[in-house]
Amino acid sequence: MNNASKNMIPKGSFTRKMERQLVGMVMAVIAYVIEKAVLRSIKRSGTKSSALNSPPS
Repeated sequence: MNNASKNMIPKGSFTRKMERQLVGMVMAVIAYVIEKAVLRSIKRSGTKSSALNSPPS
């Protein structure tokens, strides 16, 4: 592979850095929302009803 193709795109371009930061922030927000939903679901159901402890029907 020659160096000419590597030099076409700047390594640390500003737009690439901003894109990576934006994707990282969006992923963090999605992870936070999913975590809150799971914790809310666990808190709501508690330990009284679980698929492992319920008798087969």
